[in-house]
Amino acid sequence: MKGQCSNLWKGYVRIRITGDSYDRFLNLCAFHGIRLWELQPAGESYEACVSRTDFKKLKTIVRKSHAAVAITERHGLPFFMHRYRKRYVYLAGIAAALLLMLWLSAHIWNIRIEGNLSQTDDVIFEYLDGSGIRHGMWKSGVDCKALAAALRDRFDQFAWVAAELKGTRLTIHVKEGVLGEEDAAEEETIPSSLVATRAGTVTSIYTRNGMPVVQAGDEVKKGDLLVSGALPICDDSGQVVSRQYVSADADIVIQSRRRYYDEVPFAVEQKYYTGKEKTSWMLQAGEVPFALPDGFDALKQYDLVSELTQCRLAENFYLPLYIRKFTAKEYESVEAIRTREEVSGILQADFREFYKNLQEKGVQLFENDVKIEWNEKSAIASGTLLVGEQAVRRTAVEGREEE
Repeated sequence: MKGQCSNLWKGYVRIRITGDSYDRFLNLCAFHGIRLWELQPAGESYEACVSRTDFKKLKTIVRKSHAAVAITERHGLPFFMHRYRKRYVYLAGIAAALLLMLWLSAHIWNIRIEGNLSQTDDVIFEYLDGSGIRHGMWKSGVDCKALAAALRDRFDQFAWVAAELKGTRLTIHVKEGVLGEEDAAEEETIPSSLVATRAGTVTSIYTRNGMPVVQAGDEVKKGDLLVSGALPICDDSGQVVSRQYVSADADIVIQSRRRYYDEVPFAVEQKYYTGKEKTSWMLQAGEVPFALPDGFDALKQYDLVSELTQCRLAENFYLPLYIRKFTAKEYESVEAIRTREEVSGILQADFREFYKNLQEKGVQLFENDVKIEWNEKSAIASGTLLVGEQAVRRTAVEGREEE
């Protein structure tokens, strides 16, 4: 592939060799280091490809071998430029297109977030926008390491964050909860401490590495130091003479209370779709939309579904061009009244889903004080939950930089 690109850049020709001394011609080419490729018989002659530079050296070899050489094809940039040398508008268009591609490749046109569960993409994008990370910015303005560290500090749920730039795409990889074995192994050599990400009571602490500064039963606030990565080294008199810095490691359960609220109304509007649909398309360049006629006026009531597709030239070379597809589905609305049993079932299903999400994040439920209250229009499930979780995150060892 590299040699082919080099040939196209420097230019090459395809020649037809005629005469009775093919062997002598080929031997002389090999002796003088002239490379021929795609050598094939063509009737009573041979055809081959040779670079533009080597073709100029064939004059002496042709005379010595008594062979005749004729050019059948010309390929590569030099011949292309010579062919269109008088078509200035055409060449200017090519140059402008190349400059545009270079300019587009130096910007970020797609930001992707992977692995986030507790925080939605909109919340993370809002933080990125406030930090100056947005679509259309120069790639040189992104510090991936600093961005990953800022996201870890901002979102306590993120145990591991990495930012990656490929082409015109910025990908942010996120892992929530407790670090896995592979991630923990990567941080074993990095001195760090553990701090609380939630206020509560420490119910248990088991330290494997580092110096604990709290014990079971202590009340802690968000950001309080739990296990220090600085181990004091004392002399015989008990005076601290130095410190050894390690990567703190511990199992810490913090007990805290969380509010829970869920409201389900009795009256609900149900939609019955008629089967009629209308489709419309829209082209968007950056933030500027170019709308096409929608034709949705013929539908009385409809749900509008939007699908956005970003144009790209390669897997990671995205462009600031979007195609949005709108699909309108007509429906008729009918008001229905739920029974107490149906509303109670919805509230219980919502709570089971909420509790399932807590379990997936390693949160334990110790006490449930959620109750259902009924009124004329709705039912409300509210109360507090006493939960326990490993609400900790890593941070740099305090004072190590100054030392």
